[in-house]
Parts: sequence; C-alpha cells; structure tokens
Amino acid sequence: MLDLNTNSFGDAMEDIFVVKPCNKIIIHGRRAGETGHPPPDAAIWYRITDTRTRGFIGDGFDLEEDAERECRRLNAASSSLPSQLA
Repeated sequence: MLDLNTNSFGDAMEDIFVVKPCNKIIIHGRRAGETGHPPPDAAIWYRITDTRTRGFIGDGFDLEEDAERECRRLNAASSSLPSQLA
C-alpha cells in the first residue's frame, strides 16, 4: 500500500494535497537522415495528489520546491473553506 502522506506538510490528518514524486522518461528525437539517437533519460517530476480521491491535481512540476509551494497553497485554501461556508 502506498503511503501518500510521506511528503505532506504539517499534520498529515489535515493535509488533503500531498506531493508525490513520479518517474519521467525523456525521449530524444532525431532528425531526418540521422541513423542513431541518444537513449532515453530517466528523470523525476513531482505531482500533487488529492488524498481523498488519489487523483492528480494540475500539471506536474520539475522542481519539488514548486510542487511543495503549490501544495501548501492548496492545503491552506482548503482548510479555510469550512469557515467561509458558515
């Protein structure tokens, strides 16, 4: 079982959105007439996961810091929703 709260921020019980590292394969193309091309590169990118649905939110991030910043913003916005509805 995958623990999605390993990269969460603050109290894991309250965090809805967490950062998840994902594998990314970069395929290098070749131009007409070239016989060989470099092999694919393996890399990591970061996605934000909704722990309620286990779905991904938005596009991925190349830098973990960017994903963490957006994750904090989403968690802060979602934690203030109940007080706005009252």
